[in-house]
Amino acid sequence: MKKYLGMVIALVAIITTGSVSAIVFQTSSLSADKSQLLIGTLDGGCGGGCHNQTNMTEMTGVLTYDEETFTIGGTILNFGCYNYLNTTTSPYDFDNDGTIETRLNELLGMVGTSITVEGYLRCQNTRLIVFWINGLQYRDSCNSKYRP
Repeated sequence: MKKYLGMVIALVAIITTGSVSAIVFQTSSLSADKSQLLIGTLDGGCGGGCHNQTNMTEMTGVLTYDEETFTIGGTILNFGCYNYLNTTTSPYDFDNDGTIETRLNELLGMVGTSITVEGYLRCQNTRLIVFWINGLQYRDSCNSKYRP
């Protein structure tokens, strides 16, 4: 009897350990790293990439910023995630202040001014993924054949 009881205990221990290992394995890939979280709508909210890949949409208007979201009129502009904006040097001096800064600082320097952006509409045409600002390439377009 003790022999069978020992085998049952060993079997339960193996099954339990296997289950615990599976649970640990499944949840170990979760991360609360802030760099992977979407912050506000600076990232676009509906994800990146191109949605409407056939035609770029051009929009002109006054750039506004409410400490979370860049917009022109009622359209939210996706310039990239916060970490990308805050750590990547801009390819141009978009705000014309004589200094090439981070992408975020260049955008902040244009708030309150009229700009022209081009990009792909997403999320029922409520968000624009921006690839061009005032005729200058902001980032590589995922379908560059539509732009010279």
